[in-house]
Amino acid sequence: MRISKEFPAVDVLVCGGGCAGCAAAIGASKTGASVILLERNSFLGGIASSSMISNIYNHYITRDGRLVMRGIGLEWMERMVKKKAAPPNWKYPDGRLVHDPEQMKVTFDEMMSDYGVRVLFHTMALEPDKTDNRITGVYINTPEGPALIRAKQIVDSTGECDMAWRAGAPTRYACGMATLTFKFANVNLEELYLHFKKYPETFPVGIDAMKNFEEFEEVWLNRDVLYFPHSGGEEWDLFQNAIKEGRFSKEMEDIFSMDSCCIIGRKGTNTAVINSQMWRITSLDPFVLSDAEAKTHKAAAYVADFMIRCIPGFQHAYVAQISDELALRVSRGIKGIRTFDKDERTVMETIESDDPTANGTDVEYNILRGLTTDPKYAKSTVEEENIYAPDVIACRPKQMNFKLTGEFVSKSTVDIPFGVMLPQTIDNLLVASGKSVSAVPQTMLRYQSAGMALGQAAGAAAGLAAKAGIAVRALDIQTIQKELLRQDVYLGDEKRLKELGLLPAERTMK
Repeated sequence: MRISKEFPAVDVLVCGGGCAGCAAAIGASKTGASVILLERNSFLGGIASSSMISNIYNHYITRDGRLVMRGIGLEWMERMVKKKAAPPNWKYPDGRLVHDPEQMKVTFDEMMSDYGVRVLFHTMALEPDKTDNRITGVYINTPEGPALIRAKQIVDSTGECDMAWRAGAPTRYACGMATLTFKFANVNLEELYLHFKKYPETFPVGIDAMKNFEEFEEVWLNRDVLYFPHSGGEEWDLFQNAIKEGRFSKEMEDIFSMDSCCIIGRKGTNTAVINSQMWRITSLDPFVLSDAEAKTHKAAAYVADFMIRCIPGFQHAYVAQISDELALRVSRGIKGIRTFDKDERTVMETIESDDPTANGTDVEYNILRGLTTDPKYAKSTVEEENIYAPDVIACRPKQMNFKLTGEFVSKSTVDIPFGVMLPQTIDNLLVASGKSVSAVPQTMLRYQSAGMALGQAAGAAAGLAAKAGIAVRALDIQTIQKELLRQDVYLGDEKRLKELGLLPAERTMK
């Protein structure tokens, strides 16, 4: 590739400034490494900010109230609360950690500055520079043309594992869903709450971490958050009666589930973010994606018009913003040296790609919707037990099957293993984006909080390897774990840390 210049080399180069990439850059900087973070847009936060994903699935708190996801993800949340970009009373074991995605951008900017990370906006990672199976740098596209940055270690947080794929690492393609969100202004959220107060039997039960109307009411009255669950519209009479009567269609060409109708808002804002359509993405072909972008804009206008006419509290609302891009939930992912599976365990089985032509019958869709009878993809067991991995780099609460247990979140924890970020065959590279690490289904670790946990671990490991002058896979896992503990990452209680050999000698003797 003909380049216009070569930039000064750095210890760690992070490709992609989403939640995982931001955490990776800070995690590396905390080790003393020099860091550059590349971002193709003019802001940080990735899909979470560009697509107004204004709610983190709350993987911080167990059902018995233990804070088990800490580190950079916790620091980011505390900063958001301090600037009133998220509610202060968020520490609950549920899925409603609602925030302002615009303030997310600003908060990440501030954190990069505080930790000495150099961010290059309008700069896209194109392909890695390789020597044998070792990546030594990345070719980038800048406003001044193509250039090269050499680095001792690379963190791929592009979302589609672009650097790993272009380097020749084994990957798979998951046929996931994509969504386009939009924001209403001048919404009367209290009126919508009062509608469900009058007709509580119409509120969907056990969907998207929301148990029932009583929990919906508690969250609105005591935590100032309105959260109507994703896919809730599929069981809401206002949508379903309109479909039966021909007043609303749930499909528009290739778009489906336009009755999904996730509604997220906060008291005092008079705004609501709506996520109410799905697009089956079967490839990363730019013609396919461009077609999807245009059609989802049309679908957003269609859903908005119906809600203004038919949904309480939206009679005087108007669309103030459409998300900057279609949010691809999953697409390309690596085949790592470890794989995180639907039982939240580490497995070593071979992962096959979904059939992109299946359109509704592929593995990812069947697992997510609970439609498969294949025991390999059956839903997780209900026992509340801690799930351990020797290469743990973060913990989160174990998820429960609501239909069987009446709960979404467990009292137990599950370890996130380091090996899911290590691509097979390629050195000096870690893949940190939650949606492109090695997992089945690919969505298992794609949430914002899990992405920050993965990113911090990837960055810390990359920084340590750069300083030691060795390949990241040559690092002893305890070296990485000790650095993460220093960075305030939770890896287990004292008993578990003792089992891992991570407690100081004087404490293990007690």
